[in-house]
Amino acid sequence: MAEIRGTSDFTVQLDVIIGSPREELLIGFVHLSREPYPLMVVDSCRLARDDEVTRDAFGLHWSGDLTSQMYHEARRTNRGVVLIHAHGKSGPARLSRTDKETRDEILEHFATLLPQVAHAYAIVTGNRVSGTVRMAREVLPITLIRTTAIPQRTWTLARRQSPGIRDRDSRQVGALTEAGVGQLRRSLVGIVGLGGAGSQVAEMLAHAGVGGLVLADSDIVKDVNLSRTHGAGPSDVGQDKVAVVSALVHRIAPDTSVLPIAEAFPTVQLLRRLRDVSVIVSCVDNVRARDELNRYCLRYAIPLVDIGTTITRDPFRIDGHLSRILPGSHCLRCFGHVSEAQLAEDRDAEARGQYGTGSGRPQVVSFNGLLAAAAVTEVLKIVTGFAGEDVASREWHYDPTGGSYRSVAITDGRCLHCGWYALRADSAP
Repeated sequence: MAEIRGTSDFTVQLDVIIGSPREELLIGFVHLSREPYPLMVVDSCRLARDDEVTRDAFGLHWSGDLTSQMYHEARRTNRGVVLIHAHGKSGPARLSRTDKETRDEILEHFATLLPQVAHAYAIVTGNRVSGTVRMAREVLPITLIRTTAIPQRTWTLARRQSPGIRDRDSRQVGALTEAGVGQLRRSLVGIVGLGGAGSQVAEMLAHAGVGGLVLADSDIVKDVNLSRTHGAGPSDVGQDKVAVVSALVHRIAPDTSVLPIAEAFPTVQLLRRLRDVSVIVSCVDNVRARDELNRYCLRYAIPLVDIGTTITRDPFRIDGHLSRILPGSHCLRCFGHVSEAQLAEDRDAEARGQYGTGSGRPQVVSFNGLLAAAAVTEVLKIVTGFAGEDVASREWHYDPTGGSYRSVAITDGRCLHCGWYALRADSAP
């Protein structure tokens, strides 16, 4: 299999070529990740101008000058070329004879000149895709195009059968729609950190009927966790948190697939397994882990929902935050949850042997619970689109002492680290 993935800009261009009464050519430049399967992340894209193409009874054609421009841009930035056009708004996507001839010629051309990167040619309709990825001499079919705006959009090679609505779904359909519930039941969500917040996120997603979960935490259940970790009781002390939360999910939703990984992000296995999720929920308790997840999600165009609570005693103050990060918009550094100064504090704590001692920080199950519920709501927005379209990263803060839950405005400009989006997708974060 091979996938093409992009942000809201890519979504807009796809909608333009699908809705246009004439054939349009979408030109994209991509970075490639090869493991566990080829993923082409669209870094930038545009439509070909009218002076760059011609149209006749056989379809759309472009000049050698445009081909030369694409080659020089791809070579300059060490990116691959993706070419996409549309065949109507519905039905299967099939390459015409002209398409096949063009595909074979153009992919051979770019693969010969730029064999170190991947190139693709595809046809799309409203929700279907057909096409080919070429990596040197290897040729693979494109099985999926995914975009990360809210709601997430997918174009697939084969028709996706919508799961039938079960009795347990009937009360959700009125809010999420049948199509939204179907999307939820086909989705895969990653949860990193399974303490007081992460365990509740897993529990609620299981009740909602999520298709699958990737659960990541290297810790075991301790006595101190019993006050807030859902699914854990005294007999679970000493067990892996991922095992305890997996059992909780299976009791609630036997049909939900669960992949428990008893490791701390990032590891080789987590870097591979999380790349395919629809969204990652971050429930980590240190800045370094947030930084790693922030860069990882930007690089692979994965929406990130990050939650955390800070409690101080003198003066007494509680601040809970929820950040929803959409690649192509603001990131966790923009919202101030990662900075070089904070990372330096983490390094100093590690040198003193105090790094990762999260059990010593004040935590209350109900504070975690409100943020966990809000995080699950954001996951449902991303996957089902029940709240309408959105393309921006957003943040909310919760103060349980005053009972306030407020959104936080942010300036238009983004930080330099937002440039991690799609950058060198094959390298480690």
